[in-house]
Amino acid sequence: MPDVIRVTRTLPWREAAKESFELRPMLLDQFRHEDLRRKHVLDVGTGEGRLAFVAANLGARVIGVDLDHMKLMHARSYAGVRDLRHAQFVWGDVEKDAYSTWSPVPFDLVVSNLCMSPAIVYRSAHALRPGGKMILCCHHADHWRETGRPSRWSFGEEGMGDLLEENALEPEFVGVDSVTVTFEALREVELYLRDRVVRKWVEDGRWEHLADAFARGERRLTEAYLVVKARRLAHPAPAE
Repeated sequence: MPDVIRVTRTLPWREAAKESFELRPMLLDQFRHEDLRRKHVLDVGTGEGRLAFVAANLGARVIGVDLDHMKLMHARSYAGVRDLRHAQFVWGDVEKDAYSTWSPVPFDLVVSNLCMSPAIVYRSAHALRPGGKMILCCHHADHWRETGRPSRWSFGEEGMGDLLEENALEPEFVGVDSVTVTFEALREVELYLRDRVVRKWVEDGRWEHLADAFARGERRLTEAYLVVKARRLAHPAPAE
């Protein structure tokens, strides 16, 4: 495991909100270090295609996969407007479908932004050519720690390292990009977060836990992201 690079900032919530939907700079840096010209790339959980477009603009041939038909429609529309002919978007379940469904040829690179699970790592390793790479950004185990419960499918450095090793992936870069978002009152958290997140936290007890923290004067919310680049080793990945 390489040394973990850590970047930590503290921002008031109004400033943090301006970048809350942006791709993490640490993630984008890993793309800049790769020559993606004519590379065969798969973007799992592509959504509206933001990461796929990054790769396509760097010269890659990209397939973006997602379960959300509406988001795929937006991605296709954007690709048409920008004349990005090397980006295509297809429907599929990246946790259940064999990645050979979308391409019989192994991929040079599999990328993912905030769509991660052990099944995705397993299937990505199986779909990569030997020497191919995976670049991912997922929630770190510290994400939203003030709520008393980690985000679903969040990973710590060691847990992700074990998962990569199990799937014949050797990490080349591991980083944690964290923002401590500060608030004056609990009401501001409601304004900062999406309504469905707040409703879910109220239902599962995380909102009460966060309210207790605010009552103690701990008026903050940690957003932490794990960024990893890993190379597929030459020996075969586990068969499906």
